[in-house]
Amino acid sequence: MEKLFGTFGIRRIVNEVLTPDFALKLAYSFGTYVNQETVVVGRDARKHSEMIYDAVISGLLACGCQVIELGLTATPTLQWACRQWGAWGAMITASHNPPQWNGIKFMEKTGKGLDREKDVEVEKIFYSEKYHLVPWNDVPQKTIKRDINDDYIRAIEAKVNLPLIQQSRFRVVVDCANGAPCLITPQLLSDLGCRVVSLNAHPDGRFPGRNPEPTPDNLTDLLTLITHASFHIGFAQDGDGDRLIVIRPNGEFVPGDYSVSLVANELAQQNIPGPIVTTVATSSMLSDIAKKTGRGFIATAVGDLVVAKALQESQGIFGCEENGGMIFPDFVWGRDGAIAAARILHIMATKEKSLDDLLQELPQYFQIKMKKTVNPEKKEKILNEIDRLTAKEKNRVTIDGYKVTYPDGSWLLIRPSGTEPLLRIFAESQDKQRAEAIVQKYLDIINSI
Repeated sequence: MEKLFGTFGIRRIVNEVLTPDFALKLAYSFGTYVNQETVVVGRDARKHSEMIYDAVISGLLACGCQVIELGLTATPTLQWACRQWGAWGAMITASHNPPQWNGIKFMEKTGKGLDREKDVEVEKIFYSEKYHLVPWNDVPQKTIKRDINDDYIRAIEAKVNLPLIQQSRFRVVVDCANGAPCLITPQLLSDLGCRVVSLNAHPDGRFPGRNPEPTPDNLTDLLTLITHASFHIGFAQDGDGDRLIVIRPNGEFVPGDYSVSLVANELAQQNIPGPIVTTVATSSMLSDIAKKTGRGFIATAVGDLVVAKALQESQGIFGCEENGGMIFPDFVWGRDGAIAAARILHIMATKEKSLDDLLQELPQYFQIKMKKTVNPEKKEKILNEIDRLTAKEKNRVTIDGYKVTYPDGSWLLIRPSGTEPLLRIFAESQDKQRAEAIVQKYLDIINSI
């Protein structure tokens, strides 16, 4: 049986693979699996999202499911709604992928994405085509249409010190990527008393302002603006609003490891039990913070669903990824860029410190992150050699690729891409030259094969 779902849902190029018919059959499969229960459905701002959205709703109705329509909304907003109402979810989004892509993310009643075990059950129904379509008189006559964006914003505001943030009058610039965050983040920041400048703040599925992935190369307008004006902080999001990137007042891009560590450091000092959960690819800053505050620390394979599952099982206080994704388990069982922005402003206001000062308080590490294209015919041989060499090291983990931690605390991670002929090579050390040397050693080995 071919695997349909990736780490979270399915993503394909529209009308090449992801056609309305394909989406309809996926909805039949999910609707059959949830057996006539309620499903909350939302979509991002992509040009073709409404087409896929309508197909998914039709498939769910045909299976007798009651559908609550949220329309255009962010992924974490839908996840929050699932949790509030105890309903299953289906989000039409391709997150940060280019405009020609779209996808479908199915959610559990908690709002967390489906576990792999549930994915497999849906895949079995899809390939067997054993759909349970209800008799004509059991098809729900209509859907329930709800606009919950304002409720979601109010819920975020209740999680921070609203009066104190409002008093701070932060000057903030935010890039919404012409995506779903347009309906959420500028309004939230305004409610928080910020003086807000918004970029790419109108929904447009062609993404005319920039590519939806918030990388430095895609944020040149934001970086230029913040260096030519006076702001306390800059924010950037992806197309469906589940990630947050932070920009310093001088226009410097803050790596995700640092922004998540800033939040983790504040939460870890609270009198709330539970470990910090992150992935093997995230900086040692997180484990340092956990050790300093006497908390447990859990490192998982890469993927927000893996982190969310570990958070649930361990009753963790905070989950995160090195790409800037943050999970607040008392709010949403998934990455949430809007509450992450509010939380950072809360820290700045309550600590009465600038972003730069807060970042300076964190443990300092040098990181190298790169991609190496490899010949597909040589990929297995290369991985076998990396396996052999890293196996000689005393501290090695293989839950996602090959990670080696050296006696001085420096580490190396090599992960093969599951979709491309690429190796992702990460290294970290408190000494820049040491990090560079670690990467170069393995680059030389890879190049020699």
